[in-house]
Amino acid sequence: MNITIVGAGRVGVHLAKYFVDEHQDVYLVDNNRENLSVLESDFNLRTFFGEPADFRTLRDAKADKADIFVAVTANTATNLVTCAMAKSMGARKTIARVDKYDFLEKNNAIVVKNMGVDHVVYPDYLAALSVISSLNHPWTYGWNDFNNSDIVMAAVTIDKNSPISGSQLKDMYKENRTMHISALKRGTNTIIPHGEDVILPNDILFITTIEGGIEKVKSITGKNETAIKKVIIMGGSTVAEIVARLTGKNFSFVIVEKNHDRCRRLTEVCPDAEIIYGDGSEQDVLEEAGINNCDAFISLSDSSESNILGCLTAQDIGVKRTIAEIEKEQYIPKAESFNIGSIINKPIITANSIFQIILDSEQSSSKCFAMKDAEVAKMEIKEGSRLTKSPVKHLHLPKELNFAGLIRDGKGEIVTGNTTFRAGDSVIVFCLNGSLNKVEKLFRE
Repeated sequence: MNITIVGAGRVGVHLAKYFVDEHQDVYLVDNNRENLSVLESDFNLRTFFGEPADFRTLRDAKADKADIFVAVTANTATNLVTCAMAKSMGARKTIARVDKYDFLEKNNAIVVKNMGVDHVVYPDYLAALSVISSLNHPWTYGWNDFNNSDIVMAAVTIDKNSPISGSQLKDMYKENRTMHISALKRGTNTIIPHGEDVILPNDILFITTIEGGIEKVKSITGKNETAIKKVIIMGGSTVAEIVARLTGKNFSFVIVEKNHDRCRRLTEVCPDAEIIYGDGSEQDVLEEAGINNCDAFISLSDSSESNILGCLTAQDIGVKRTIAEIEKEQYIPKAESFNIGSIINKPIITANSIFQIILDSEQSSSKCFAMKDAEVAKMEIKEGSRLTKSPVKHLHLPKELNFAGLIRDGKGEIVTGNTTFRAGDSVIVFCLNGSLNKVEKLFRE
């Protein structure tokens, strides 16, 4: 595929690296020459210096021949205009990053579509949905549900006292065919596991289960449901605002913000939340906010370091659930080693959402897996696909992917070696980076 990306910020760079790993033809446009020179020397892609909304620049960057055209600059207007230009020039599918919820509303989305923008992604909204999902499922590292929760993939961190710590996967499957471990994350590596693999403390397991299987997953992993009511948010960002506005009736929020004008704004738009003016990194401010008796602590400041330290402080006090926004990807493994409950990274979440769009699969509104080396997607089996010709155990699947589950006739099922797919089945696929072509080929042929 030809992929044209406008914007060499964190989202654009993450996407560019991903598609280079997928051996796609990537063309990256930005008006910062220094950023582009570093990228071109380190990665196999073409870069173009110039203003994004310029016909010559877009033609040089193959926008007219793009299978996918993505505009992810920090300026919404620029993204919308360049997508409209690219679409009129011949781009097959266009995706724009936006910075307001207005663009997601049905009537406005129709207007945007008519402009030539096929899809929009709003990073702050996606991050807020991930935070909300984490609050709703506090025993997990992350949660992704399909078909109205008929089938669920839960990411669970394994503690040293977990009943399955030290067990081989094949031993679990003898008694638990209502679940399937699709992958495990160990340190910085995401692994497609096999029956002989041993589960170790601090592994993050991606466990797929069907309706009624959640309690069994909790039992074997040693997790208990924790009731979340009082929530402290450090940092009154747009993400914090969206979280409070969407779920202010479900949780009791206290938002700590050190910018006075931002506090005034939060007071107006989040009437159900208590707003405290102060620096959330200071112990006395957190005590005033009630950290000693809160159920969840969420760090959403603009500093990854402060967010990690804030969560560690909350854990030391005994807060049940911690969530940290970490924009510096190199800090994510360290945060996971500290057992921070969930990690929010907007570039990764946004790139995951764009990946779902590109595969023409259903976008999950509750995805909150901070994975930069793997993806989860739902894809439909087409009539005549070779996937329908043999049971899964005889398909000789690429080692980079795993079938996590399927939805057949509206009902979720676990995929086993004896499963034979049918046309019309929707399959949940867990795939490592670099396997996009293989996944598409499997479902196309």
